[in-house]
Amino acid sequence: MKPILFVDFDGTLCHDRFWRTLPPEQTTKIQTFLFETNRERVNGWMRGEYTSEEMTAYVAEHTKIAYEKLWEVFVHDASTMFVEEELLSLILKLRSKYTTVLITVNMDSFDRFTSPALNLSQYFDAIVNSFNEKRFKTDEEGAIFIDIANAFAADITASILIDDSEAACETFKKLGGTAYQVGQPETTKTHLENLLISENLP
Repeated sequence: MKPILFVDFDGTLCHDRFWRTLPPEQTTKIQTFLFETNRERVNGWMRGEYTSEEMTAYVAEHTKIAYEKLWEVFVHDASTMFVEEELLSLILKLRSKYTTVLITVNMDSFDRFTSPALNLSQYFDAIVNSFNEKRFKTDEEGAIFIDIANAFAADITASILIDDSEAACETFKKLGGTAYQVGQPETTKTHLENLLISENLP
């Protein structure tokens, strides 16, 4: 069977944020409230403990921004996240040599709004979201990677992870795989292009 090319989403394929189209002061207020002050609740959201509606209500209660407005903007922003088309085209080309798996630590909104809007299933053989799995990439020493490899009868030591998370990359390396930590879309592009060259793909 083909090895797996695991690709992360946030910070690797996309850099957009929730509620980014609100006025800047409101966006900053929400980002600080959620991702700095209430990080544990956000982690719970990404482990399937809260829905997007519940989290939006939580934000509305504590920021005094109307729920209806927050929800409207949340759905819009989750549905219009930007991924460079060239990155997806490179992944599509690599499917002849790799089983492509998008593996993301994310919320229910990813499956409900983001992935369908971007038609990501066209580019990936599988999409794995922590919200559904109720676990992160680093949990149980990367057990999720092993489970996915087993499901595809793939050799984890021949597989590759492209991710912006140092912890995820280190976890994957300990399993015997090759990991490329990235920080910018151009870096992701470079690694994908290098894989094409190494596989002698046009």
